[in-house]
Amino acid sequence: MPLPVLQRVMSKLRPAPVATADALKAFLQERASLIAQKCAIDYCRGKTGLASHALFTEKPFLDALDVCRWETFAAVLGDLFILTEAHLRGHAAAGQRPRLAEALVRLHSEILGALPAPAHRPEGWGDALASFGLRFAGATAAEAPKALDVADHSAKRLYDTLPIHSSYRELDEEVVYGAVRFRMIAVNQELQRRVAAAELVGQLVP
Repeated sequence: MPLPVLQRVMSKLRPAPVATADALKAFLQERASLIAQKCAIDYCRGKTGLASHALFTEKPFLDALDVCRWETFAAVLGDLFILTEAHLRGHAAAGQRPRLAEALVRLHSEILGALPAPAHRPEGWGDALASFGLRFAGATAAEAPKALDVADHSAKRLYDTLPIHSSYRELDEEVVYGAVRFRMIAVNQELQRRVAAAELVGQLVP
């Protein structure tokens, strides 16, 4: 196999490390979107079965699904920043950690601030940013959390906003939580593999 072809193949098998603030923002935004959309859509399709084809053409359902995906995305994004801080703090000196936390809060705000306000949130993401700030502060002051525990925050947000009537999903709570936990753990493992922690801390806390 010619060297250029081999290099392209290997680059796909081994994605580039996440070593800059912009790369971290892109990585976390993409993974948050993936978790939110896959968990919401997979549940709705699985729950409605053969009727899902027709359901996914109904505007009221699609509007409700958009609310679910946006709200779950925001929750997952916050959870992934909490896991990122837990990973990076081990590569930062004690005196750097407050500034590292401030830098991560700023990146989180930049991501949400750059997104268009969803139809159901004409006022924007102010309350979500405030809620994240409080939760993030509590997480950074405690022992580094595990992905399994962090995921339940996003799972609850997904479950509470699913566009399926509560009477039809009341027995599925553990299924929904399990799906989010599984994907959150997988993304956290990828985060730990790909994030160049020392380099990133050096950039975020010069």
